[in-house]
Amino acid sequence: MCGSKYEGKTTITPIDYAAFHLSPERSRFELFASGLVKPFVTHLKLAEEQFALALQSIRLEIESHKNVETRFTKGTLERFVRFVSTPEVLELASTYDDEMSQLETARKICSQGSSDQPSSTTGGNRSTSTTGDDETKKEPLRAIDVRLETLKQDLATACGRATAAGFNHDTVSDLQLFAVRFGATHLK
Repeated sequence: MCGSKYEGKTTITPIDYAAFHLSPERSRFELFASGLVKPFVTHLKLAEEQFALALQSIRLEIESHKNVETRFTKGTLERFVRFVSTPEVLELASTYDDEMSQLETARKICSQGSSDQPSSTTGGNRSTSTTGDDETKKEPLRAIDVRLETLKQDLATACGRATAAGFNHDTVSDLQLFAVRFGATHLK
């Protein structure tokens, strides 16, 4: 159940609270949908604390005297429910982005290492050895480039899926604020 003192669209209007009504066995909840309680208790510190008290509902509430900026919307809550149900939608994009950053750093390091080597043109065998060494050093760069291209495609696909699921820059920012407010550390 969601409650608001405000008129207008519930997806963008700040709401005062959200209550997860628990089943008698306390294994399922009902909000505007129903689902397993365990993932929410795992993702929300506040829910975990209330669940430990053996309450029949978990209430996410912003104190009425707080700023409107600290409130959340039904849309943010819906996206949080979607995230808890399928966290891989956002986690996959984040994983690809992190790996790309690491590979780009590794590429810079490898590039510096291969360009720092002076090439020798004097002496017959030495020139051949340096050219062979340069080729050997270029192999990791080629492998990094291939992996980066694959990751770019995978990241584009993951971002497309996240966007289709309702996650974009603005909504993820709202989710991060929600995470801070209610102790959803996994979402951070």
